[in-house]
Parts: sequence; structure tokens; C-alpha cells
Amino acid sequence: MAFTVSEFRDLLEILRTKPEWKEELRRELLGEEILSLPGLVRDLIKAVEEMNKRLYRVEQDVEVLKADVAELKADVAVLKADVAELKADVAMLKADVDALKSDVTTLKTDVASLKGESFERKYRERPFVYFRRIVRKPRVLTDSELDDLLSTALDDGALTEADVEEISRLDAIVRGRRISDDSVVYLAVEISARIDERDVERAVRRARLLEKIPNVIALPVVAGEAITVEGKEVVNQVAWIVTDGHAVEAGGS
Repeated sequence: MAFTVSEFRDLLEILRTKPEWKEELRRELLGEEILSLPGLVRDLIKAVEEMNKRLYRVEQDVEVLKADVAELKADVAVLKADVAELKADVAMLKADVDALKSDVTTLKTDVASLKGESFERKYRERPFVYFRRIVRKPRVLTDSELDDLLSTALDDGALTEADVEEISRLDAIVRGRRISDDSVVYLAVEISARIDERDVERAVRRARLLEKIPNVIALPVVAGEAITVEGKEVVNQVAWIVTDGHAVEAGGS
């Protein structure tokens, strides 16, 4: 059946006065899905607003994080500077320690040298006190007397220049009469605060060189405050050992 314009207008007028009809007609015309769109849009808007809030909070967190990172970078830069300074201080400390070690080594060497010189002077100045059990009337040869003895042997061909140089390095050469047979002997004395195997070896070697001189009997002797373990192992190679002022026959001839 035909639907006229006047009838349509009448329908509109009725719908204006009957909201429930208008709503019912809308449902019929649009369907539930279209009608639900406003609600969906409102939910979407609400979701977008919530997302914006979260995004804002994230942005704020990012700003805080950026500030923390900047502060951390500054702290790392300070730490690097401190580490560099510490390295420089450690390097300086190492240099100071090395210098101190060197000074201590030098000091030990100087002290040992001074102590050795002190011992040498003590034994050279008082030969009777330290060598009277070995020889009677012990007397340390002066430089002049030693020069005469060695120069004559050099001129006669009994010694070489190298022999003279080696013998002259003895800490002391003591002349006297051996108590056991009253024969004139020379004590080839090596003096050290702590007698070791090198002192023994030098005394034996230099005494043998002295005996290259005709009619010279030389006895290797070591003297000092104490003797090392290594020195004790070879001390029987010398004739006498003098420690703490006491002379003891060792066995070497």
C-alpha cells in the first residue's frame, strides 16, 4: 500500500510525541550493532584517555630516568677521574717504594761495608788478641812490607801481575811463628761479619798464591763474628777460623 507524504509527516509528529515509539523505530531501522556504537565510542574515548594518562606517567618516568642516567653519567665521570688519580697515586707510590727499596739496599750495603771495615780494623789493630793461638808475636804486614814481598816475587818470576793483584786483596796478612813448630808462617786472612763459603774460597785461593813465593808458608784463615750454614760446609778447607775472638783449628793446611 502507498505511503503518502502527509502520512509520513503525521508519523514524524507522532514520533515526536511518543519517544518510546521513536526509540523502537530507531532499533528497527539501525539494529542493535549500530545502536551500540555510541557506547563503544564512549568506551574507546575512555580507553584513549586512560592510555593518555598512562603515557603521561611513562613520559614522567622517562624524564626521571633521563635525570637518573645523567646523574649516573656524572658519577661515572667523577669515578673515572678518581680512578685515574688513584692510578697516578699508586704509580707514584710504586716509584717511592722502588726508590725506598733502592735506598734500603744501598743502606744495607753501606752498613755491611762499614761493619766489614770495622771488623777488618779490629783484627788488623789487635792481631795478638785474635791470632795468638795460631802464631807467636803476630804482626800484620804494612802496605810497604807487603809491597816489598810481592814486588820481589814478581821480579823473580815467582808471581804474575794477576797473582800480585789477587794477593793484595786479602783483608790482612799476618806474619808470626807457628806455635806448633816455631816456623815462620803467613796467615792469609779473610775478614767478614758473617763468614760464608766465598770468604773460605778466597782465603784458600790467596794462601796458595802466597805459597808460590819461595820459602813462604801460608795458612788460609777466616775471621768474623759468625759463620753461615754454607760457610760451615766448606770451612774445613781453611787452617783456622776465628769467630767472636776465639781461634779454632779447622783442618785445612
